[in-house]
Amino acid sequence: MNTEIKTLKGWNEFAEQTGKYSWYDYARVGDIVDEVVVDYFMNLLPPRAMSSNYLQVGEAFSHRYDIDRRLKATFMTFARSNNVWRYYGCCFAYETINRD
Repeated sequence: MNTEIKTLKGWNEFAEQTGKYSWYDYARVGDIVDEVVVDYFMNLLPPRAMSSNYLQVGEAFSHRYDIDRRLKATFMTFARSNNVWRYYGCCFAYETINRD
């Protein structure tokens, strides 16, 4: 299990070393992230959904069909449990199941 904490500094270093600037190239579903990363994405756009332990970035990443074959938007999602923030991928609104 990867215990590295993903940070903005680490993302910038990764981008400089690899030429890949996307968050999706740097982070993997389930990665631990620091609170600075969560704050960065919270302030990037008005959130789609937010609470003290949950954040979905306000712009849809993609669209996927749900179990009822309805096309729904997915959103970059972070959630905190036991004071640890994790990246959950791109999930339907108010969920933590990666759909992309």
